Amino acid sequence: MDKTLARAESIVLLRHLMDMELERIKNDVKADIVFFMGVDGRIFGSKIPEMLTTPQYFLLNLVKANVYHICDQLKSKNLEISVQKYGEGSIVIAGVGDKAFIVLIFAKPMEIQEMTSILSRVKSATLVLKHILEQRALTDDELKGYPADVANELKALSRQLFVEKFETTRKYKKNMEVLEIIRKNLAQIVGVGAVDEIVTLTFNELGTTAPYMSDRLWMMFLDKVISRVRTMRGDIVAEECKKLLVPVVEQKLKSFV
Repeated sequence: MDKTLARAESIVLLRHLMDMELERIKNDVKADIVFFMGVDGRIFGSKIPEMLTTPQYFLLNLVKANVYHICDQLKSKNLEISVQKYGEGSIVIAGVGDKAFIVLIFAKPMEIQEMTSILSRVKSATLVLKHILEQRALTDDELKGYPADVANELKALSRQLFVEKFETTRKYKKNMEVLEIIRKNLAQIVGVGAVDEIVTLTFNELGTTAPYMSDRLWMMFLDKVISRVRTMRGDIVAEECKKLLVPVVEQKLKSFV
């Protein structure tokens, strides 16, 4: 439960991290539409319903018509936050650093008092999105100095990213390939029937599983596998296992891209 992805190692993961935060802010403040833009007019991400109501459509078009004006405000005056109230609903615009901004559209009547908690959540979201936009890691060192709500939000995103995307990471793919190499070569020596027993017992002894292995743990894994083969089949077979497995695994660990 404590496992996280402290580093989004690709653009795909960074994009997913950003999309998760946009979805979370949309749900937390019950906004109808959310989008995240750069001051150069690029849209980094958005959450827009497939079917728009008349108020949603009106407010979205109002924002689109004023995008360049909003960008100019951010570029020249470093706009921090703006609340605009119309008959059809409200629009909140908040700067994310000096290079981007987030827009939230609420297509319903709202009193000013209701905006207090919304603006607090929006402020924390701008710090979270700025952290992501700067491609900074989600490690404890990088989170020092943030308010507690911002640090907790980034930690929650790190955990969510792990749950949803760990199987797409380089580490996961590498470990699965290494395990497959070990199983395939081990089967040539001890037979297919003994492979599952040896692999399962060795992982149990290490207290982990294949997806979370490191290079150091893989070498420990091989030592334990060879010891187990020695107990089951004797010294000659164990030495054969060592000569076959160690070089091929070492090569895979060094060369994986």
